[in-house]
This record gives sequence, structure tokens and C-alpha cells, in this order.
Amino acid sequence: MRTTTLLLAILLSAVSISAQIVVKGLVSDSKGEVLAGANVFIKGSYDGTATIDDGSFSFKTSLSGKQTLVATFIGFANQEKEILLDAKTVEVKFTLKEETNRINDVVISAGTYETADRKRSVTLQPLDIVTTPSAAGDIYGALTALPGTATVGEDGRLFVRGGDGYETKTFIDGLLSKKPYSSNVPDLPSRGRFSPFMFSGTTFSTGGYSAEYGQALSSALILNTTAFPQKTQTDISLMTIGGSVSQTLKGDKTSVSLGLDYTNLGPYFQIVSNKFTMNQYPESVGASVIFRQKLTESGILKVFSTYSGTRFGLKYPDLSQQGAMSNIAISNQNSYTNISFSDELGSGWFMKTGVALTLDENNLNLETSTVDEGNRNVQAKISFKKTFTPNVSLLFGAEETFNRFNQNYKVVSTFFTNSSNFDDFGSALFAETEFRPINGLAIRAGVRGEHSTLLNDQNVAARLSAAVKLTKSAQVSVAYGNFYQTPEENLLRFTHSLGFEQANHLIVNYQWEKSDRILRVEAYRKDYKDLVTYNSTEFWNGNLYANSGRGRAQGIDLFFRDRRTFKSFEYWVSYSYVDSKRKYRDYPTMVTPSFAPSHSASVVGKKWVQSITTQFGMSATFATGRPYNNPNSSSFMDGRTAFYNDISINCSHLRTILDKPTIIYLSINNLLGRDNVFGYRYYTQPNAQGVYESMPVKSESKRFYFVGVFITI
Repeated sequence: MRTTTLLLAILLSAVSISAQIVVKGLVSDSKGEVLAGANVFIKGSYDGTATIDDGSFSFKTSLSGKQTLVATFIGFANQEKEILLDAKTVEVKFTLKEETNRINDVVISAGTYETADRKRSVTLQPLDIVTTPSAAGDIYGALTALPGTATVGEDGRLFVRGGDGYETKTFIDGLLSKKPYSSNVPDLPSRGRFSPFMFSGTTFSTGGYSAEYGQALSSALILNTTAFPQKTQTDISLMTIGGSVSQTLKGDKTSVSLGLDYTNLGPYFQIVSNKFTMNQYPESVGASVIFRQKLTESGILKVFSTYSGTRFGLKYPDLSQQGAMSNIAISNQNSYTNISFSDELGSGWFMKTGVALTLDENNLNLETSTVDEGNRNVQAKISFKKTFTPNVSLLFGAEETFNRFNQNYKVVSTFFTNSSNFDDFGSALFAETEFRPINGLAIRAGVRGEHSTLLNDQNVAARLSAAVKLTKSAQVSVAYGNFYQTPEENLLRFTHSLGFEQANHLIVNYQWEKSDRILRVEAYRKDYKDLVTYNSTEFWNGNLYANSGRGRAQGIDLFFRDRRTFKSFEYWVSYSYVDSKRKYRDYPTMVTPSFAPSHSASVVGKKWVQSITTQFGMSATFATGRPYNNPNSSSFMDGRTAFYNDISINCSHLRTILDKPTIIYLSINNLLGRDNVFGYRYYTQPNAQGVYESMPVKSESKRFYFVGVFITI
């Protein structure tokens, strides 16, 4: 921690303080009435503020030259004005127009309700993600501070409403990302592969999502890549764990962004101790390309491609005998390419099509055995949307997914090998209509059909949602849907005689939104059927695999976000209660799974201090203990860990270095150093007293420190 503080002090003393320009003005509506609580900011920067009671605003900025000033207010169309920052004071007046009918978002009456995914979901902007202290810049880490999620610290994936991590799928520009997480070894969590700044927004649906998306039993994370950049620029990142550089070139109709990054935790772990002995410190190299081309007035072609190569190794306890250690080494190569095209066809028609390719090679060396695994996934999709009237629209389309999996398992001592190779072609058709039959009522009805060649199985899923406007600021919505998912590849290695797993969602939501405050209360019920089961002692016996599992998850989520009450300070509070039980995989009976704490809560606060151009953040997360199975007990899964608690802080300081906009960022995760226990691993053989001894599953280190300098040229 002393090293981190010293580095931050050196960086702060090195920056130069540039002249501050005051931007002030007034925001009103078309009738001349002032709008209090409107957001006014310089596009592409942190500089901005909210209007006060008389509709006026004032803030300081160190930027200069031509800039774009943006004013936004709930229920009104955004307005942009070009300003020239060449004087001590710049005055701007905005007159916003009320937006009573935005078809793309199905927003009615000043945006107070909709039946699209967004209204039953929580939308985060990239800055929300990187400034959430507990997230450490990870998209999935930020989402665990929202209702409906559980912190599973030894895994890192999204666990939603009592569901397993594999039940959440990630979609980029409408197309599946098959391997969105980095590869990991036992008890070391994975992270998301993608930077949040690659996307214009992050929509996280915790259930009841559109018929356009499938193959996810619990939830969908929907990411949309950024449109055209504002200008040509170079971005440089210098961090305690590595660095990156990216170059963006912008033309009138074309833009290209190229990026390179390198991460090496070796220097960090030599300063900060961790519980594992590393024989190969985590190291990765990555590259990205984003290409955008306007082909017509409204038609845009986007190409998004990333590559990452990772390797690391450590000593891990050999659970077959006390005191023994095994060397574990992993190397991974992953690439993801997404090509999409969208265009307005005229007469109310809109078309979007694309193809996504995931290539993943994973090599795991367990000393006593090796596992070489490859996955190829290609998805092609096309959809059309027709707007008949302002109150009626229709969406329909088709997708085809090809998935190839191969795994070679080898035992070093006996030369035993097992190979598994299979292909699956998945086809889907979907259609969905949205309409408002009367004022104050919106309805969305959809259907999705799927077929798998590997399973020789098909399904038809119905989706239905409706919203009723109660007041100008409040609404109630209901959603019901069927959701199917092909069993994971590790379950299909020994048999293909399985069918789709299924979950049925029922959701009731109340939402109140006014003056930059939002309150959501959501109750839900998920019923699982046809979950895959097998016998753990004979996991290799395909005859013992079946769709005989079942389960349920029911609970309530609360969410409150406030950007208005305190000047330059926003916060959100979330709470989740879930009652989850299931019999699946090798579970002998219906029990609460190990990844589903009954109670979870988090608080995130962010304070902007204009005088020192710094944002301070703090997050606190709490969860009740998680179940685990103790082989010394006669009951299955009756153990409970101690409660989980994490308090994290960060700060983002904006300055100029050599007249270049710069962010200096510092974060400390688990500030208090609580020794959280996620569960226990038990030795496979009892000791001399006939007791199975255990080792706790914990984080690799009690705290994580991060310092970064981000420069834009």
C-alpha cells in the first residue's frame, strides 16, 4: 500500500494545472419553464453538472477549443450545441423539446414506462462500470453491485437469481459471444474479456427478456458497440499491472480503432503477497480492431475483433493426499470477431444482420493429467423491424449457430486418453410484436422456436410482457416467458442423448422514476425442469446422464438510485432475497446450491469535487453465508460459510499532463482486509481419525491495489 500511495503522490505532483473556463447557462422547456435536475456536460469528458432549482448551471473546465455541450433531461429529447472555449466565461441556453413518443425505446408519456428489456433491466454506461470501486474495471464485476446477482468470488462469472453461471449469456450487437470470460483455474476468478469503453451502454436483463435472444436460462447481458468516435485520438494507459495503447482514426464516413495491451502481474505479486505460490505469474497480451463504415445515409457496417493470449501457473494443494502440492499451468488463446450491418429500408422498415465467430483454445496441465480443449462457434443472424404506426411494430428474424467442441484428456502415469469431438447446428426463428391498444397500456408478445441437430430436439418458447402506467412517474409491468438452453459441452462429452434444459420466468415489477431518482421493486419466480443429472462416481458413464433434474428460484429485488438529492453526489442501493433450490448435476436431493446466498446487498456512492476535478467512490457489499457440502456430515449441503463483506474505494483525478487530458486512477478492493471464505475443499481420503479435512476457499490476496494513468492525445 505504501508503494501505491507513493506512486500516486508522484503522479499528482507531476501534473500541471491549466486555466479554468467557466461554462454557465440555463435549461428550459419549449414553454419557457425551467428544468431543474437536467444534466449538462461536455461530450466525451467528465466535465459537467446538473441544473439547480432555477434551471441554471455552472461548472469549470480545463478543456479548450471547439467542444460539444450536451443537455439531457428525462422525458425530453437530448440537445447538443457546439461551443468555443476561448474566453474566461461561456454562456449557453438550452430549450429542450418534450419527447412523448420514442419508437425505438417504446417510451410513452415522457419516458415513464416501456415494455422493452430496458425497463425491466438496469442500464449502465461505461463510466458507471469503471468508477464502481468493487468492479476493478470489469463489466461483470460492476454488475454484481446490482440487484439479482450474487458475488461468487472464486469464480467471477455472473450468477443471477439463484441460477448457475452458465445460465447467463453475453450478446454483442445482437450476436452471441461464446467465451466472454477469461480462462481460470480452481479458486481464481475469471474476468470479462472486453473493455467497457468498447460499448456505448450495457443493458443487463435479469429475466423475461426479448424473444430475439435465446440459449440463456436466467439472464442476458446485451452490449452494443460504440458508434462513430468523436475525433481522431491516441489513448495511452499505464497501470500497475501493465499497459495499453490505442489509436483511433476518424474520417467523414469511416473510422478505425486499433489497440494493443499487455498485462503481467509478476511485479505486483512480488510486492503484494498472495496465498498461492506462482511458478508462472499471470501474463497476457491482447489486440483489438474496430472498424466502422457508413455505406448509405443510414446504413452502418461495424467490424469488431479482439484477440487475447494468456498463460499462468501455480502450485495448488493435491486433495488426494495431505500436504502434497501439484503444479497447475494453463494457457489460452481466444479470438472473437463480430461483423454487423444495419440500415433503414424505408416505409418504416429497419434491417440488421451480422455474423460472430469465437475461436478458443485452452490447454490445462494438471501435472498428473492434461486437458486440451478447443471450441469453435459461429452465429449468423438477420432481423427485420417494421413500424406500422406509432403504436404498433413487428420484429422478426432468424439465426443459425454452428458449435464445434473437441477435448483430449490424458493421464500421464497410465497413458489413458479420452477424446470427445462433436458438432452442433442450432437453428432459431423468432417474432415479436409491440403495441399499445389504449393510452397507458403497452403489450409485447413474442415466440421463439429452436432446433439442435446434436440433441435431435426442438422447442417453442412463448414470451409475453405488459406495462400499465399508474401515474406520470410510476408503472407496473408483468412478464412471463419460457427459456431453453442446450446443455454445456462438459455434459455432452460422454453422451448426446439429452434434451434442452428449461426455465419458466414470471416477473412482477413496480417502477417509479422522477427527477433523476429511480425506485424498482421486482418479485419473480423461476421454475426449472429437465436439468441434467449424472452420477459423480461414474461421471464418464454416459448411460447415467439424464434430464431428470428440477428446481426453483423465487425472491424479490430492490433498487434505488439517486442523482438529485445531493449536489455532485450520486448513489445506488440494491438488495436481493432469493430462495433457490435445485436437484441437478450430481446433487442427490433438492437443496440450495453453493452459489446462491439468501440475502445480498450493496451500496455504491460517487462524489464529484469540481474544485479539484476528482471523483471519489466507495462501494460496500454484504451477503449471507453460502452453502457447502461437508462429507463429515450425514446431510448433503448443510454447511454455511460466514457472511461475505467487502468495502472498496477509488478515486479518479482529472488533470492535464503536457496539455493532454489525463485521468489518474486509484482503487483499493476489500479495504478492511476481511478474510472472506467462499467455501471449503475437502480431501478425498479421511485422516487417521476418519475425518475428512478441509481447506478454505479464499481470495488470492486480502486486498487488491490498482493505480492507472490514462492519457488522451
